[in-house]
Amino acid sequence: MWKIVVGSVQGTSHVQSGKPCQDYCAGSVIGTTAVAACADGAGSAELSHLGSKAAVECFMEVATLETAPTREVIESWVDAARARVLEEAAANATTPRELACTFLAAIVGETWAAFAQIGDGVIVFDGSQGYELAFWPDNGEYANTTRFLTEDDYRQNLRIEIVERRVTELAVLTDGLQMLALDFGQAKVHDRFFTPLFRTVRNGPDTEVLRASLLEFMDSKRVNDRTDDDKTLLLATRNAPDVAPSLPDPTP
Repeated sequence: MWKIVVGSVQGTSHVQSGKPCQDYCAGSVIGTTAVAACADGAGSAELSHLGSKAAVECFMEVATLETAPTREVIESWVDAARARVLEEAAANATTPRELACTFLAAIVGETWAAFAQIGDGVIVFDGSQGYELAFWPDNGEYANTTRFLTEDDYRQNLRIEIVERRVTELAVLTDGLQMLALDFGQAKVHDRFFTPLFRTVRNGPDTEVLRASLLEFMDSKRVNDRTDDDKTLLLATRNAPDVAPSLPDPTP
């Protein structure tokens, strides 16, 4: 059975500027399938927190299959999420750009997993040689830029991967945690960041207690000293407990 823990923390820069947390994330279990979606609103977009919420909520509504989806089905789910964001923009009498957000999604069944992503952020899952990335974050053509679900050419920037094997651990996170989760020099996952996190979820108590611990960790001084952006992390595992839980050292 899957155990899912998810939380978002407002970045210190947003606390100082008075901006809301622009991340939104959700996870659920449908039968034996885990479904997760996460979005990060553009910092320059006034209502991007509404875009993130609309995109994630819509995807969680439509992604209900327990069999492996095709690429075309996944595209239709992302299309629906984008359409919901555009509806939200119209309801607020503004342009889609003001609700711009990145988008990440994962659907993991018994013997398969499907991933989709537009923009930056990270999807991590267990592999035979350690933790793997579904996609390297898309940071666009220039520094501090990325791709958004609201862009006209979003389909060209939509990446989809379908893995035909059993996945037992999944993490989805926004770019606020990228520098802790990734080894940029070698373009790979920092295993030692994720290993204790997954162990904690596997062996920990109920999800509400785990969520409180996760939020405390993400809002700790040692993490905030490394990043001032909003931080969102979803962790899912279906493994049996093994050893005592612990939280990672945020210093790679």
